[in-house]
Amino acid sequence: MTESGWDRAGELAQGIDLALVSVPIDKTGAVIEKIAPFLSPETLLADLTSIKEKPLEKMLGSHPGPVLGLHPIFGPTSTSLDKQIMVVTPGRHPDQCRWLVDQFTLWGAVMVQAGAREHDEVMEIVQALRHFATFCFGRFLYEKQVRLEKTLEFSSPIYRLELGMVGRLFAQDSALYSEIIFATEERRLLLKEYLASLAGHMDMLEKGDKDLFVSRFNEIAEWFGPFSEQALRESTYLINRLIERF
Repeated sequence: MTESGWDRAGELAQGIDLALVSVPIDKTGAVIEKIAPFLSPETLLADLTSIKEKPLEKMLGSHPGPVLGLHPIFGPTSTSLDKQIMVVTPGRHPDQCRWLVDQFTLWGAVMVQAGAREHDEVMEIVQALRHFATFCFGRFLYEKQVRLEKTLEFSSPIYRLELGMVGRLFAQDSALYSEIIFATEERRLLLKEYLASLAGHMDMLEKGDKDLFVSRFNEIAEWFGPFSEQALRESTYLINRLIERF
């Protein structure tokens, strides 16, 4: 609802089956509190926020009826819900929320159920850490004033793919990604731990300790286990498709 539409909120909310909150993270709580008084106890209140614990808590505290948390794990450039993942975090009256989950399923989405805390912990890695690491790489390229077009002349397909993922981030809304990265204290703490981990490799570089690098590399490879082979197959497929494109 636009800011100018709030004076009609009561009228617009009459008899609706679903109120779906989709606003920036920092505005989600306030919007939930503002819309909830206009909803009937039968209306399903749901949100699409990329964090789930605080919005779900806010919805449960503001609305006595059915409540459901949703998080689409795909970007705005996607043209279809087919095979797209959407996380479902149960709130209240799951039987009364079932129709919405079923509808997304009919549209082709893959619905993954998770608790709000579990979702947020996983998203700290999947979203916050991944985007922040990409930001740091892009920032370093900027500080070095790397000639991107020249690197592409000498690039392997995997470098083009990786650079494409970096460039993709900076083609999007900076405010959106700042909200994702700085959304919670837990995310910020994780990112500080990540930077400390990077700094922990400094001694290895200063000493040129290739044996230590190999030891750490093999330790990580063992920890990744069978996923490494899966990742190799999947990335090879993407690389081959990229070669065909360019």
